[in-house]
Amino acid sequence: MRFRPGHVALGLVGLTVGVLGVGALREATLSTHQPVPPGSEITVVVRAHMRGGEHSQTLAEMVEAQLHECRLEVTSDVVGPITHLGEGEFRAVLAPSMDETNRRQFRGCLEDWKVDHLSLDVLELEPGEPDTDRD
Repeated sequence: MRFRPGHVALGLVGLTVGVLGVGALREATLSTHQPVPPGSEITVVVRAHMRGGEHSQTLAEMVEAQLHECRLEVTSDVVGPITHLGEGEFRAVLAPSMDETNRRQFRGCLEDWKVDHLSLDVLELEPGEPDTDRD
């Protein structure tokens, strides 16, 4: 079998383009974490919908369970009580804040059906100033 220089060069160009393409795709899809300031907080507001479920379970209990389960996937903890805002909306504060990667992961977890019969829509997921009045 005989290799022609043009075919070898074309093969090398194809290999180089392939390697560069895989590297660019890896960089674009790789989850990387950025540092967040110590003492920072992030607020999440969700709208909850319960479909079916056990009669002994309240919407607030189910929201709390989902928030606590999803917080296990990120580097933040729920601080203070989860507040019922009315109309099926709930607010929680987590600390420290989250980088963009953790925010995407946390939002995705909250909007998945982790707790049976509960559906959450994330209305707000924004960093904020620490609440110095909280115990």
